[in-house]
Amino acid sequence: MTLRDIFGTAARLLASLALAAGASAASADTFPSKPITLVVPFGPGSVADTVGRAYANDLSAVLNTPVVIDNRPGANQTVAGPYVYRAKPDGYMLFLTALPIALPPSMQGKLPYAGLRAFTPIADMLKLGFVMVAAPSVQAQNLQEFMALVRKDPTKHSFGSAGIATALHLYGEMFNKELGVKTLHVPYKGGTNEVMADLIANRITFAFVPSGAMEFVRAGRVKAFGLVADKRDAAYPDLPTMEEAGMPGFKTTTAAPAAHLFIVAPPQMPADIQKILNEASNKVLSNPAFPGKIRAVGIVGMSPPSNPAQVAAAITTGETRWDALIKGANIPLE
Repeated sequence: MTLRDIFGTAARLLASLALAAGASAASADTFPSKPITLVVPFGPGSVADTVGRAYANDLSAVLNTPVVIDNRPGANQTVAGPYVYRAKPDGYMLFLTALPIALPPSMQGKLPYAGLRAFTPIADMLKLGFVMVAAPSVQAQNLQEFMALVRKDPTKHSFGSAGIATALHLYGEMFNKELGVKTLHVPYKGGTNEVMADLIANRITFAFVPSGAMEFVRAGRVKAFGLVADKRDAAYPDLPTMEEAGMPGFKTTTAAPAAHLFIVAPPQMPADIQKILNEASNKVLSNPAFPGKIRAVGIVGMSPPSNPAQVAAAITTGETRWDALIKGANIPLE
């Protein structure tokens, strides 16, 4: 190769790099220039869907572009997850995801990622409150009486969940471990709504569901025995925590991690686009009016505004805690 060829190749390379840099800058300067899709891994009417629609509406106003919901439920977020993971990281597809997203061993080899840490972190949204509820036919008025019933004959009792490795499942298994029994796990493909329907109909005995279900308690359709939290919720001051109700090992500060919602995006998103989405999300989530729009789902607390590094750290901490719970309690994921 001659010296002229070498200089020619170098010039073309520099031109290509300059063009790429210019394209990146231009994309940031014009973003967003078309609708953004928010993928929700649970069905319409679910807690995540309710939160997602409020977020999408407000994010649309902040960014001055439409934000549309794409519900892709199934298999504890592993239908939606690969779809988002493989999407173009241009900022036009976001993923509202929930921890835990513990993966059954049989699925780990089928997925292109291992946990939320593989995605681009955008926003730390909120933590959800969960309440332990029982069917109306259960002959107990509080957690102590219910625990006595279950100990007497665990085979008569079952708990419902929104699927294997969801928060509903893991809290139910943790209850079994704390009580030293084994009740039947009944997973539902349709999520919390199906769990509540069968609970009200006395087809299952108990469940851990988002605390927004307290409306059914107030209506006398189910019984509430305890809140999965380290302190009482001001919205339900008469509802004791699981620890106060009689199960000291069951509290979010030490044993049961809180269910946590995040916004993430496909991996390798340009930092400038990530920054725009992060700052816009912080505006939405820190607006004092936002919690009121989603209060009915049972939030424990909104997360403070966070930069991408802090969001990534929160995801890592959450995944680590859920993994520790699963391993420590020998919770089956199959």
